Amino acid sequence: MTTHGNIMVKNEEVLLDEVLPIWKNYPLEKFVFYNDNSTDNTVEIIKDHLGDRAVILNDRLDKFHESYNRSRMLEYSRENKAKYAIAFDCDELWSQNMVDNFDQIIPVYESRDIYLYWFNVVNDSLSKIRQDPEYINNYRSFILPLKHTGKFNMNDWKYHTPRTPPVSLPKAATKDFGIIHLQAINRRFYALKQLWYKHYEYKNYKHSIEFVNERYDKVVNNLKFLEVDTPSHILGNISFDPSVYDIIAEQKKYLQYIQENYVPELVTFGEEYL
Repeated sequence: MTTHGNIMVKNEEVLLDEVLPIWKNYPLEKFVFYNDNSTDNTVEIIKDHLGDRAVILNDRLDKFHESYNRSRMLEYSRENKAKYAIAFDCDELWSQNMVDNFDQIIPVYESRDIYLYWFNVVNDSLSKIRQDPEYINNYRSFILPLKHTGKFNMNDWKYHTPRTPPVSLPKAATKDFGIIHLQAINRRFYALKQLWYKHYEYKNYKHSIEFVNERYDKVVNNLKFLEVDTPSHILGNISFDPSVYDIIAEQKKYLQYIQENYVPELVTFGEEYL
């Protein structure tokens, strides 16, 4: 029962140094990375933590193409006889009970395509999750039984295209286990990253201000997270230092980019961080 992780990376050395000590305990035979032309120590850090469990792909494309990157990992896993692939990102952790009970969970994917709850942690703690309107029923596809999994739509190349292709099985959803998303654990980082996305898409994709605001504002919800306690069986003994995102925000230069390309109508939240 060979299972691969599929993870995209680009200049993630700081975050990877925090999450890889957690990830290395996941029941994966291979971690298949698509490295989108990193210029930092991303590759070296992956190799240091994972050794020969890591496969690092990089076709050195001239521009970002999300579906291509994800497809390359998936097809590598398929060609190398993996039975399952799990698509997750650098800012995500498995729930503790998913790690502990993986051998019982994974065979269910032979008959059903089960979407997992996305536990979005907030406010400098793994112990609180978002429950504002867009996050109450926030289930997503992560686990792919490869014999039932189709191909990516290669016309989807921009940010936020689907992370998984279609799966030809009946659908179900569960909150009993899932994926912990770290992005909003540091409020300042989250606000700056979302404002960066808005300015980037307005400038580079030529989307209208109205389109960009509609795309992001209902999800960000003016940073009103309506948090509740993270279930104890999800969190277990996992720990994470949210201050790492202060370092990442500086390295990614989100604030600098926003200031250099500033469009006042796009700043509908987070003005206090500019």
